[in-house]
Amino acid sequence: MILEPGKQPQKLKSYLDSGKYKKVLIVFWHGVGDVIQFLNVLDRLKALYPAIHFDLGLQKGLDEETIYSEAILLPDLKNIEKDWDLTTLIHFPVETDPHLTKSELCCREELGIEPVSGHKKLPNFPSPIVAVHFCLTALPGLANPSEEVAHKIWNEIHEVGLVPIEVHFSHIFDNPENKQWNFVNCTVRSCQAKLSSLFGLLRVSRFFIGVVSGPFHSTLSILPPERILYLEKDIPLERFTHLPVKKVDIKNYKDNSVRNWLNEQIKKGL
Repeated sequence: MILEPGKQPQKLKSYLDSGKYKKVLIVFWHGVGDVIQFLNVLDRLKALYPAIHFDLGLQKGLDEETIYSEAILLPDLKNIEKDWDLTTLIHFPVETDPHLTKSELCCREELGIEPVSGHKKLPNFPSPIVAVHFCLTALPGLANPSEEVAHKIWNEIHEVGLVPIEVHFSHIFDNPENKQWNFVNCTVRSCQAKLSSLFGLLRVSRFFIGVVSGPFHSTLSILPPERILYLEKDIPLERFTHLPVKKVDIKNYKDNSVRNWLNEQIKKGL
């Protein structure tokens, strides 16, 4: 049996109270924000009806592992009722009462249970941010990668599924040679140059990949060495630290060096 939003003669509670249904699919054809709001409502339904098995059907394409690991992924709304005693499509109404949240409206108008609101706490996930710095202020010729190599590194970070951010603030001593390359589409260059902003950004970054520079030295004071990758050109890493920081040769760059390093660190749980 399928109940369509706004068309069923009774609220969902009436069907659940009948005792006829032991396996119920709740189809929630909405985006991430609405799903997160609805999860507390789903928990309340499970608590009210412990004898009923509830499945949550989400639209295929959402990252269900992040939102709700037990979700059923549905490619469309066809042929979905055969595996459940009851299937209901949740409309998740809005704007019918300015004093109630969407979750509370859903409880009142569609489910028929006491209003529930709030946002369910999500699991902790590691930051996807990779702080990247390609620019040495004083001697860029001795440290900076070529644009071709830098572009490869940027793409390899994307290929791992992480988010590269160029942590180059345009400060008072900025070297005009250190221009932004066209492929760098996420940068702090237009932000106010403050050391506190740099330090704060590095602290929430998962990894740092860069040449010797202010951001590199700052990272050595913030992140553990296994989260740092040094881009070495003509200035050896050993001039700056004895910590076990990994490095790659950007004068003779081997494709996928950065990608392989990132994959290794992620496999280690970093």
